Order: sequence, then structure tokens, then C-alpha cells
Amino acid sequence: MKARSKLMGGVPLLFIILLSMFGYAYAHWSDTITITGIAEMGSLTIVWDENEKAYLGYEDNEVDKDVAWGEIYYDENSYVVDPHTGKGGYKTLIIEIHNAYPCYEIHFTTLVVNNTGTIPAHFIGITITGRDETDGEDLVFEWLPDYEYEIGVFKDDVDDDGVLEEIINVKIVNFVCHQLDPCHTTKGEIDFHFKQDAEECHTYTFTVTIEAVQWNAKD
Repeated sequence: MKARSKLMGGVPLLFIILLSMFGYAYAHWSDTITITGIAEMGSLTIVWDENEKAYLGYEDNEVDKDVAWGEIYYDENSYVVDPHTGKGGYKTLIIEIHNAYPCYEIHFTTLVVNNTGTIPAHFIGITITGRDETDGEDLVFEWLPDYEYEIGVFKDDVDDDGVLEEIINVKIVNFVCHQLDPCHTTKGEIDFHFKQDAEECHTYTFTVTIEAVQWNAKD
């Protein structure tokens, strides 16, 4: 009988140990909750306004004679559509000036830019390059110190003597330090004045690149 009492006496202790083990396992149960999200980025799309296509034009300083003339049109291969707004426009505007001569001035006044994206844009600078196609030489372009991004000049070594002469003055209006909100347009112009040292029977080409960034990255 004593042996049986000893055996029965061991049951409560075993039961307590089992409960302790179960309690330890229960204390390490776990569960989770989750946050899922999506960030859809906007778009910054600056184009030449397609609604102005039929109104592109120019003015010049000729009065009594119609000697020189210009052309202005969009590059059809540069048409793009913003993926968010579905609005389109042209990335490249082409300007041609024919039969120019010293003191000839021409003003392209219908340059309209449209922000077809979803992010406000800020114009920060303009880069201009040029080339004398007849001589196969690059022109030098310099902004006037007091009129940076507004008035500049093309220079060329006309006499091949190492001295750069001014041949074409360029003026650009309303395309720097200007903020343009989505679905808004802004109008500017570009003017050319051919100087005395511009060479006869030469063909000059140029590229004007206008840079815009998101509205809060103005530096």
C-alpha cells in the first residue's frame, strides 16, 4: 500500500509539469497584421501646344519689299502623349529663315508651351548651339552678361584670323524663371537679328533646348 501511495503521489506533480509546459507554448503564440500600399508617380511633360499648330507665324522688319521670309512648324515625328492625362503635343519646333541679310530682323511670336503632365513645371534654363553648315564649323554662342537666358549672340571666325565676330543676335522671351501648372499654357517668342558680319550664301543651323524641372526643384 505504501508503494501505491507513492505512485499516486507522483501524479499531481506530473500534471503540474505538463500544465507548465502547455503554458510556455501558449505564451509564444503570435499573430500579424499587414499594411499594403501603392505610390503612383505623376508625370512631367512639357510640349509645344498642338492647339497652336494652325496659328504658327512670324513678323519681320521688312516694309517696302518682301525679300526674306521665315517658316515655323512642328516636327510631326516628335508628337508625344502624356500617359496620365492622355493629352498630346510636340517636342520639337522647327524654324527656317530664308534669304536673310544684314540688319534683317525676324520675330517668331507664337511659341506656346503646354504642360500636359500632372506635375507643375519650372523653367530653369536654355541651351543654344549653332553651326555654319557651309564651312562645316560650329558657331560660338554667348549670353550677354546682363541678360542671361534672354539675349545672346552667335559668333564666328569669319575672316579665319582667330577673331570671333558677332553674326546673329538672339532674344528669347518668357521661358526662364516661369512656373507652369498642369493643363496650363504659356506664350513666348524668339527673335533673330542678322548682323553685318553674317556671311553671304552661308547656311546657319541652330538648336534651342528649353529645360524644365518639377516645380519644387528650382535649383
